[in-house]
Amino acid sequence: MARTTKHYLLTPVGSAGDVHPYLGIGRELRRRGHQVTLLASEPFRASAQLADIDFVACWSNEYVDEILHDPDLWHPRRGLKVVMRAVAASLRDTYAALSRLYQPGRTVFVGHSLSFATRSFEERHSVAAATLHLAPSLLRSLHRLPAIAPGLDISGLPRPLKRAFWWLGDRIFIDPHILPYLNAWRDELGLPPVRRPFQSWLHSPRVTLGLFPEWFGPPQPDWPPQVRLTGFPLFDDDRAGSLSPEIERFLASGTAPIVFTPGSANRQAPSFFEAA
Repeated sequence: MARTTKHYLLTPVGSAGDVHPYLGIGRELRRRGHQVTLLASEPFRASAQLADIDFVACWSNEYVDEILHDPDLWHPRRGLKVVMRAVAASLRDTYAALSRLYQPGRTVFVGHSLSFATRSFEERHSVAAATLHLAPSLLRSLHRLPAIAPGLDISGLPRPLKRAFWWLGDRIFIDPHILPYLNAWRDELGLPPVRRPFQSWLHSPRVTLGLFPEWFGPPQPDWPPQVRLTGFPLFDDDRAGSLSPEIERFLASGTAPIVFTPGSANRQAPSFFEAA
């Protein structure tokens, strides 16, 4: 009996650090004989083609460039506002693309922490889906919390204070910049409003995967029961071409170098590199 192939629709949101793991997952799904489509911003078209993955653009090169050059993007307080408004601005177009690509009974959605359009489509149509989180900080807990600043761990505080920490983060930094847009759009779809989407709604109730090992993000007692950890999705991007001869010689000579990186989308880090 021939194996039934699925159509996996990958919907990462963000820069190379967000998209690259999905390329690895997509390549493996293609190796297993499935159809794979990457719905991402235009700069990743070539990477998808190299990975033998179908590609549909949701953000143009110009729009991505505008976001990356926003002076507030990497601001410790205002940066999340930039990201949330970009997500809000893409809801309708992304949802329309999902509707065009969806094949009932065959398509499996592979969402991202910020792919709110995917999560809403899953909710409205009861489709097969999974949410992938790249970092344990997306899985909130009242036991062990992420460090909010270097060396500052508030995990030992009383539980009511830790609950207040999450509540204030939503109230001040997240909800005002996404909920008015998200819920107005969901109302058009006939979906109920969302409250505090980062609290639990962003996790697919079917499957939520943490793309990291247990030593990096130990599972907590109050994590959603559908969470599974996979380890880091490491792979060699051999079809993207080898490193330049100059870099190969540099890596082969002397002791191993130390790599400094502030993130795959940070174009505003001169002081970081000066310090490095």
